[in-house]
Amino acid sequence: SVYKEGSDGPRYIRWKDDRNRVNKTQNPRLSRKERVVRNGLATEKGSASGGRALAQSISVANQDIIPSSGQEMYRNMPSEDPRPSSIMQTSVGQWIAPVDYRTRESFDYFAKYVAPVMVVLDISNGYRDIILPMAFEDSLLQQAVAVVAAQHLGSRHPSCRAATESSRSAIISRLRRDSQLGSPDLVFNSSTWATLIVLLVGETVTGSSEYSHLLRTLLTLAQNMKSVGNTELRDFLTKQTDMFAFLGQPLLNEDLGAERLRNPVDPSVWMASRVNADSHHHRTLSLVRKVFSKGAHIYLQRATTNQSSWHVLEELRQLLCQMSPTEPGAHGFVWSCFIAAADSVDPEHRAFFNDYLKGVYSRTMFDNIPKALDALPAIWDLQGSAKWTENLPRLSPILIM
Repeated sequence: SVYKEGSDGPRYIRWKDDRNRVNKTQNPRLSRKERVVRNGLATEKGSASGGRALAQSISVANQDIIPSSGQEMYRNMPSEDPRPSSIMQTSVGQWIAPVDYRTRESFDYFAKYVAPVMVVLDISNGYRDIILPMAFEDSLLQQAVAVVAAQHLGSRHPSCRAATESSRSAIISRLRRDSQLGSPDLVFNSSTWATLIVLLVGETVTGSSEYSHLLRTLLTLAQNMKSVGNTELRDFLTKQTDMFAFLGQPLLNEDLGAERLRNPVDPSVWMASRVNADSHHHRTLSLVRKVFSKGAHIYLQRATTNQSSWHVLEELRQLLCQMSPTEPGAHGFVWSCFIAAADSVDPEHRAFFNDYLKGVYSRTMFDNIPKALDALPAIWDLQGSAKWTENLPRLSPILIM
């Protein structure tokens, strides 16, 4: 299979017939640094020049390597590597056909740094196992993946940001243009659905205040989708849409948020079916369930009665103390942790939740966290005069998850 299940560490894509691959029968095993130099890519961990090289490569990828059709990806490939007739005919976990190195770098980066943060447990990951293979035959989705990879890298390499924003705008313009052509098939399809979800991932990466438009578009599209031929794909897209709706709507509108949270959801429903989890993963998932429940309770208490939830906040703090913010899976607490921080009056609670979010950020590098933290002082200033849940869309128009 492409990925080794049961590992908490980042996984890499393996590429069939990769021309840069070292022939183990002819050459001795190289160190990471030697492999990087041999392949002409300065991407060694901890190397500033390596990060810049990858940043420049992904930035260029956003501008000029996105093919006009899936066929372009195979233009320079040897004839003995036939293109699959349909991505839906290939099973998840199979070898992926080779593509140019810039696209490969974007996909590798997305798989390693972005995809793991978008699932509660990184033991079965639809962003790697479903979205990336699909993107090889869908130029628009491929461009969206490259943009989100560059957005994440852009937090450390600001020189990427202008080109990345231009590419993101081009994708949205393309979607808008398709919606105006009058043919429902151009809009209500799995490609558009997947692309909108990937773009929303990018909104969490950047902490953009424009996520509300994409979220509303995603929910409208999902409600009007007739069918998706592949059951596994539909299951993944539906679960991710539900996740964005559950976590995003309370941040957009107090009434919608209260309506959503009155029926708490078990976050395990957002995971892939038939996942084999070990005891450590069950512990993490149990904590995530409890933390989500506390977060929903805190939001509803404030929205419906404008009363403090000190005891629930303390219970939530004690739950979070069971797991380090830099531990795999702790990113699943971000939404509830922010809700708790916003509702806190006790200086100790404020400091704890603030520091916990900073700890999560040190591992994920998703900019929605520091931007949410920047909004907390204005939220705290409202306490005693207005409900923060009512003013949240104005004070922190960011997708916190």
